[in-house]
Amino acid sequence: MKARSAALQGGLALAGLVAAYTTWQRPKDSVKSESVVVVDATKNSLERVRYEDGVRSVSVEKKDRLMVTLAYLPGKRPVFDAGVALVEVDAGVDGGTVLASAKPAEPTPDRTVFANDRADTLWTKLTPFEGSRALGTLSKEKLDEVGLTNSERKLELQVAGVTRRFTISRPVSGLIGNYAQDEKSGEVFLISSSLFNELDPSSQLLVDRRLHLFKPTEFDAFTVKAGDKMAAFVSTGADIPQTAKIARAATPDKAEEMVKNWHDKIWNRLIVTEVLSQGELPKLGEPKVQMRFDYTQKGSPKGWLELGFDPKGGTWARSENTPSWVSVHQGSEELILEGLKHALGT
Repeated sequence: MKARSAALQGGLALAGLVAAYTTWQRPKDSVKSESVVVVDATKNSLERVRYEDGVRSVSVEKKDRLMVTLAYLPGKRPVFDAGVALVEVDAGVDGGTVLASAKPAEPTPDRTVFANDRADTLWTKLTPFEGSRALGTLSKEKLDEVGLTNSERKLELQVAGVTRRFTISRPVSGLIGNYAQDEKSGEVFLISSSLFNELDPSSQLLVDRRLHLFKPTEFDAFTVKAGDKMAAFVSTGADIPQTAKIARAATPDKAEEMVKNWHDKIWNRLIVTEVLSQGELPKLGEPKVQMRFDYTQKGSPKGWLELGFDPKGGTWARSENTPSWVSVHQGSEELILEGLKHALGT
């Protein structure tokens, strides 16, 4: 009986140690303890967030609205070779892989564009910047263990003109979450891993791809223009899809179902694939504007949209909510042709 009791007590002690270690490693979402404030920032005092992964950086900065900058670190931009390279491609069932020629993708230029709602949420998460646990200063061995030694990942928060800089842990097998070390004090904090997933500089998660910030219920008239052709329309009942109607301004009681279906595609189905910075033009130059929309509400301007097409460069768009041209999905030039037919009768 004594041996069984001793074994039971030993098992409980071991389970307690495992639970304590697991809790220390576990990210904020799973730890049932109060968070700790790492940087006491507010929405008004936080001015800029910058994250580096060793190759690229992403910055979110507060101006008239939140802006996001995606850039390569100095000396880290890949050297672009416009020549043809050989790559392995799947040859199909039982075919294995074969070598085929392909042009490598050109690295995107550094860009500053409008930030989206996810950036707003990220900004809120950082006001204040919190950690799951405060671990104090750690030994060199422990810093090695949690992936902080020689890590190239950096986080900067500019708060009321003062910059706080942190080293962020690199991925380490068996560890969950990220560790942030204050480069000034040396203190280490356990941080939710989701924060750095959203700050991934190689992604486009924080880029605003919306053509308009206003809703279909926030305009009651629009014009469509292509070359010397122009048509004016009114929109009613947009708050309920079943009652939404578009009619020509000259005959407001006569619904134009074909025009409505086409305009719904313009409004809902244009997929933005690339967003250019202010003043940046597509590689093949300025697209020729094929069609322009102007939206109004009670006679006051609400917004606009221009669609341009280049047989070699595809379809491009710009609006009141884009810093410059944005590319839209392949095949969208058919919407221009559809509009010429249904809206302008050409």
